[in-house]
Amino acid sequence: MMIDSGSNVQLEILASGPPGGIRPRSALLFVHGLGHDATCWRNWMHAASEDGYAAYAVSLRGHGGSGGNLRSARLKDYVEDVLRAVETVDVDEIVLVGHSLGGLVVQRVLAVQPAKVSAGVLVGSITSGPAFGTVFSVLRSHPWQAMRFLAGRSLRLPPDMLFERMGTEEAAEISRSLCGESPWVQYQLLFHLPSRVKSEYPLLSVYSKHDRMVPVRSARATARRYGADKRELAGIGHDMMLDGGWEESWSVISDWLKAVMPISQKARQSG
Repeated sequence: MMIDSGSNVQLEILASGPPGGIRPRSALLFVHGLGHDATCWRNWMHAASEDGYAAYAVSLRGHGGSGGNLRSARLKDYVEDVLRAVETVDVDEIVLVGHSLGGLVVQRVLAVQPAKVSAGVLVGSITSGPAFGTVFSVLRSHPWQAMRFLAGRSLRLPPDMLFERMGTEEAAEISRSLCGESPWVQYQLLFHLPSRVKSEYPLLSVYSKHDRMVPVRSARATARRYGADKRELAGIGHDMMLDGGWEESWSVISDWLKAVMPISQKARQSG
């Protein structure tokens, strides 16, 4: 479906519900990372539906089937897109799941404290502070990208930065299909300030020791800053929702959701 972001931008939202006749446990809204779009969540959306959740994924402006100018987008625009998606989805309670850049967007959305949001999951998330580690990881592994970055062009994410276990041909195909990213947002990654996430939100940070985009020390620091539960994985790449073994990483998130959602629902009802 398509929704209006509130700034004359039409946003693409993919939806998947649990099998017919089953009432959803709750709803999950997936937010993609740098250069991706809503379709990157296809594996986890299907798994979430099988687990009984209503699953939604938004393509941020300029990505996938969403409108808007990618080159002029800022982080605040992506935050606006997610807030609009939260408002539009017809559910009472929603958990935000953000990957990479989407994890940083989720951090900023949680700081706004939307009434319908009850918890958050950060997946290989960009760090809460200036993301020097991530930018330098890309440039160090692929120095030719430095010229693209300095020239205000979108970084291109090669397969080796994204995947650990996926087959070579499939990984290359996914890498080629990425739509690119806003140069302004790329610059903002180096200068953004941490968000103030409300401490009452249950928050999980899932990251991998083999992530070549987000250094493990950065992921640990982000989890500490927000007092988040953390799950440190191994043997899977940055795009853990697509990489070989994605079922294992989803299982970690699914188990956490089943444990914390009753707490979240009680807190919401008592509030």
